[in-house]
This record gives sequence, structure tokens and C-alpha cells, in this order.
Amino acid sequence: MTAVTYRPATTADAAALARLRTRISETSGHGRPVTEADVLHEFTTVAPPETVLLAIADDAPVGWAYSAVIAPGGRRFLPGGVLPDFRGQGIGRHLVIWQLDVCGPEGDLVIGCRGTDEQTLRLLRRAGLTPNREFLWMTRDPALPTVPASTDLTVRGYHPGDDHPLWVAHQEAFADHFGFLPSSFEDWAAQWPGGPRFRPDLSFAAWDGDDLVAFALSYRATVSAGEDMPIVIEQVGTRVAWRGRGAAGALLASIVDAAREAGVGQLALNVDAANESGAVKLYERAGFAESFRRVQFGRASG
Repeated sequence: MTAVTYRPATTADAAALARLRTRISETSGHGRPVTEADVLHEFTTVAPPETVLLAIADDAPVGWAYSAVIAPGGRRFLPGGVLPDFRGQGIGRHLVIWQLDVCGPEGDLVIGCRGTDEQTLRLLRRAGLTPNREFLWMTRDPALPTVPASTDLTVRGYHPGDDHPLWVAHQEAFADHFGFLPSSFEDWAAQWPGGPRFRPDLSFAAWDGDDLVAFALSYRATVSAGEDMPIVIEQVGTRVAWRGRGAAGALLASIVDAAREAGVGQLALNVDAANESGAVKLYERAGFAESFRRVQFGRASG
């Protein structure tokens, strides 16, 4: 068994960490391929390098974990992974225990894995965490025919002046969703329409007169995603009073048409499997199909 040591990352590790995460994604399906530029962007926005722990074998990283990815409200998202050839050696357990130690006993945290990853599911349960939700990763080929959808609302493409009404609509539309945390306009605008992954040309809103009442916003999978990476529809929502008027279906149809015109190879979205608004059925009607599901864990209640 190869000796493994652990140390915090540095900026100089960005390229090696990107290669590690891409190899993990390609060999196990966990996470997304990333580039050095993506990792450097994360180092300067969500997780400084000293908050990243690397597992090192033969002078190369074979595992990684973040401890400081903090969302609004203090929620921590705890990503990480281990190369398949090095699993079963206690590396994942070491990384998860480290993450939990850094987080401390209080506060909301999110960690998870694919539903078929029995090894990691056992690891997270043994760490005292409890599964609390499943999320579906659904995909669609834009080249396939658009599913017709109609609404009495006006659908039009994103415009920079839409940011504030988009934020208002987002806060209302997601208020009844699992895990939602309110955010200020400044924080929301900087992260979403102001973020480097945003695809304004593939984002649409539905209007009722002067009221923005529904939206579907698209993003690159990573900051430097290439043409082979999917475009992810990360936010789809309708304000309560306007639900049931076909807005979401019409917005998705507009994105599919625009993606086909732009030469996008795949569209994807992530949805709560237990969503009570009928989102899963809506996406299926729009031509999306489940690719895999992810089990989310959190602290045991009580």
C-alpha cells in the first residue's frame, strides 16, 4: 500500500488539483471535469487554497476535500473525492472526518454522492450523517424536436436591466423549496447573472405586463467549460400567483430552441426528486430524462 500524507493546498497545486478532479469525474462519474482556471477561480471566490486538504501519494494528489465553501446563511457545501485506485484505504474517511472537524458541531452542512456509490453512502452514514434528500440530474439533447408549450404570458430573453425583478421573482418562487435560504439582491446578482458562468443568450423570463413572473437561467458547467460540456439550467421558477399558466414549459422550450441554434450539445438540470410543484414531470414533458441521482446528507436531526 502506497504511503499517503495530507497537507493543505497552495495556489501552485491548482493544475494538479484540476487534473485530479477531472480524473475522478471521468473514472467514477463523481463531480465535473475542471481546468486549472476553474480551480483558481474557486480559490479566489469560495475556498481559499488553505481550506482545501489534499491526500498525497508518490508526490501527487490522489484525494481532495474543501472545508470552507459557505453559502448564504452559513451553510457549508463539502465537496471532495478520491481516485478509484486509492479507495478502500481510509483516505475518504480521513477527508470527511477532517471536513466535519473544521465545520464543528453546529450549523447546516451539505455533502453527498451518487445513489449508486454504496461505498461512499456507507462512509457518510458511519460518519454520523443522515440522508435527507435525493436530487435528479436530468439531461436533454437540444437537437431533438422541441416539445410544444404555450402560455398566455410574454416570454423574452434576458436583459441586464432584468436583474432586480429576477431577484424578486427568485426569492418568491423558491421560498417554499427544500433548503432555500433568502439572499440580498447584491449577493444574488453577483453570484448568478453577474457570475462568469452565466449564459444570458440561453436565459429567458416570462412577463405579465410589467411584472416578471417566471424565469429559467442557464450557465456553463464550469467557468472554462468547453463545447463538450453541458449547459446547465440552474434556476427555473414561477411566482406563486402565476403558477399553472404554462410559463415554465414555454421558458424551457425557448431555451431548447436557443441552445440548438447555438450548437449546444447537451442541456442539463438538477431537480429535487421530492419537489412538490411537479417539476420532475414538467422536465420529463420537456424532453429531459434522468441520467443519475445524487443522495444528499446532512447532520442527524435531534
